[in-house]
Amino acid sequence: MLKKGKIPTGTIKVVSYLLILLPAALGFLYVHSFGVNVVAQDSWAMVPLFVKLSSGTIGVSDLVALHAEHRILFPRIAMLLLGTLTQYNSVAEMYLIQSCLLVILISLLFAFKENVISKRSLLFPISFLPIAFLVFSLRQYENMLTGFQIAFVFVQLFSVLSLYFLYVSSRHVSSGRKGFRKVAFLAALGSGTVATFSAVQGLFVWPVGLLQLLISPVEKPAKKWLVGVWGLVGAGNWIVYFIGYTNPPQNPSLLYVLEHPRTGIELFLTLLGSSLFGTLGSQNFLLVGQQSFAPAIGLLLICLVVASLLLIYRDGKWGENSFWIALLLFSFLVIASIAVGRAEVWIGDVASRYTNFAILSIIGVYAILAKQAFAKKSYLTTGLLGTLSVLVLLSVPVSYTEGVEVGRALKVERENAALTLSTYESQPDALLAEVHRRPTQEITEGGRLLKSLGYNVFSEP
Repeated sequence: MLKKGKIPTGTIKVVSYLLILLPAALGFLYVHSFGVNVVAQDSWAMVPLFVKLSSGTIGVSDLVALHAEHRILFPRIAMLLLGTLTQYNSVAEMYLIQSCLLVILISLLFAFKENVISKRSLLFPISFLPIAFLVFSLRQYENMLTGFQIAFVFVQLFSVLSLYFLYVSSRHVSSGRKGFRKVAFLAALGSGTVATFSAVQGLFVWPVGLLQLLISPVEKPAKKWLVGVWGLVGAGNWIVYFIGYTNPPQNPSLLYVLEHPRTGIELFLTLLGSSLFGTLGSQNFLLVGQQSFAPAIGLLLICLVVASLLLIYRDGKWGENSFWIALLLFSFLVIASIAVGRAEVWIGDVASRYTNFAILSIIGVYAILAKQAFAKKSYLTTGLLGTLSVLVLLSVPVSYTEGVEVGRALKVERENAALTLSTYESQPDALLAEVHRRPTQEITEGGRLLKSLGYNVFSEP
């Protein structure tokens, strides 16, 4: 019998898991509330591909062609398949993005359960809650409410999966489950390839995965085999990616940050800190706030990262934390590459579409500190974990408040865009260019093609 007033352990765990799923449910609700079916931003580049697909003239070269500096092979395939089924419904792409975030959440949940804290502990579900809110943070509203951003979300998803499968394969090398190890390793290679050909940031999964394998606690013969195959496949991906590559002329100079290192460092800290607080804007329609303390938050996060790495170095725990270290390094490399590429045109705000990459570093350091705090009770680790937890939890109401505000504004703008696109033939050229922020000819030609296919706004009354 239960003691009077005592809540059953099972009930506590069920409630904790429901809390973990709450951010995911809110993410789907966010799309339901503010998603609008209209071609927007870079999604216009997909319209000619749908025409080619319908006429049977689409080829591999169309799928692997550069979009700016990105080869978005797998996102294009996903958008074409989903678009064919839904008449290129933009909201369907947004739900796919939310589904990708849910898979990321589940992968991190498994890693946390296996590596950070015992699944039998009552602290397990509730201690994972900050990660759940980070994965579905509304500060990445641009990714959530723009279908074409499936490219960046694919990079995030398949990079996390690749590094997680590497972790799984390393674990089962030691346990002797060779068959499962090979399947997990092949899944890591496949996920890494999908990440690579989803956007340029996916290239970083290969050097990061190599480091993860090197520090993993695996016997030397097996480690040599894993490192060798991973290195060869990774090198092949890099070579194929840059075949016929030409740097887009509109891209800023990559050498600018060498001449202005302070700007590059400040942008790096802003990208990192704005994933929790500070100025966050969209290059296309809205800027949220003018004064930002994101660089200060970024600097604080850097201090927490350094402290956590020093702790596991002191205790000789590099191998045990290989997955979280890899997640942290991948995030930092992506943020650094964005800082280098965007420093010349930076005007103080950062686009929310980069937030999902910065979030991975916070998740990595949170898991490292949580593992240390649960395994070795000390005031230092508890204080560091508490500081980071407070930062994350304080950011949640801010992200939801700003996310809803931006979602409402974006919905109004997108509904106006849907109206003008569906009636493009009777709209003034100046209005089309102003509303869609694209050349008028692109809107009129794209509208004609969409109407002929009965896609997007032309699939509805």
